[in-house]
Amino acid sequence: MRAPLLLAIFAASCASTAPAPIDYGRPQTSAPRAAAPAQSPRAVLASRPAAPIERPAPRPHPQAEAPNWAAGPGTPLSVYALRPEEAQPYDPANPARTHRVEAGETLYAIASAHQTPLRALIDQNRLEPPYALTEGQELRLPPARLHRVAANERFEDVARRYNVDRRSLALLNRMTEPYAVRAGDQVVLPAIARDSAPDSAPTDARPPPIPDTPMRAARFSWPVRGDVVTRFGAQPGGRRSDGVEIDAREGDAIGAAADGEVVYAGSDLAAYGTLILVRHGDGYVTAYGYARNTRVRAGERVRQGQTLGEVGARGGRLLFQVRRGTAAADPLPLMGAG
Repeated sequence: MRAPLLLAIFAASCASTAPAPIDYGRPQTSAPRAAAPAQSPRAVLASRPAAPIERPAPRPHPQAEAPNWAAGPGTPLSVYALRPEEAQPYDPANPARTHRVEAGETLYAIASAHQTPLRALIDQNRLEPPYALTEGQELRLPPARLHRVAANERFEDVARRYNVDRRSLALLNRMTEPYAVRAGDQVVLPAIARDSAPDSAPTDARPPPIPDTPMRAARFSWPVRGDVVTRFGAQPGGRRSDGVEIDAREGDAIGAAADGEVVYAGSDLAAYGTLILVRHGDGYVTAYGYARNTRVRAGERVRQGQTLGEVGARGGRLLFQVRRGTAAADPLPLMGAG
């Protein structure tokens, strides 16, 4: 099937353990922001609760007496804690999409610094053992793992659900006390996060999030992580959707749903923004619409998961369609979801 014919077709359709701290995979080099009042190391360790980030207390005069801890706390230990921007150098609202390897960097250190699972980083770049890196090499980073806050859900509930230390999670998200979140907010999750309630029913009316990995029976993988906000078929007002719309973030990488050949990549159809069509075996074609750009060109062979482009600004959504011949198919069953 030639690209013009495909374009015509698409144009015609419209835990029980203690919460884990986050390891950033790099040595701590930040210096304390103020000197501590005279006290023993045992006293410091015994009184290190999470506390609001405050300005450093004035340095005590060398002749001043040590504070009387029995009468109340001395200098807040948060004075010596990391600032959110020190612990998390990357803006969680605008995560990096690539990483350029520096001299001596290891794959593990890169994965830890960007809080992405090591296996996901390996798969995203199709690396092979022994996973050797070269200085200046550019790696594609997998999309960030996110949790959408449900109605009446607190930040503490999110940390508990994923068995992550509350303050560590706050630092990762560059949050300060009182760590307030609202329904619909997105919390960036670290690589160590493990969902302790994967089978629990959603606490709000939003569609359930996509699985971290597709089911074995799936014909196609998910092109982006996100909630399905428009399903296949009849829509209110007499409209019809020939695919699904997935709620993502502008700039998220769009991955190929399966191995195939790019038959079109462009913006000739204004209603679809930048549109990418990939032809697969058995007569299937997948379409990725509302993109803001393309990283592939017609005739190029792509592998499953390879970045095709980036999600555009149209509500931060990706339009994903599957066709077999000229007939549109519901993508969800083909991706292992009902």
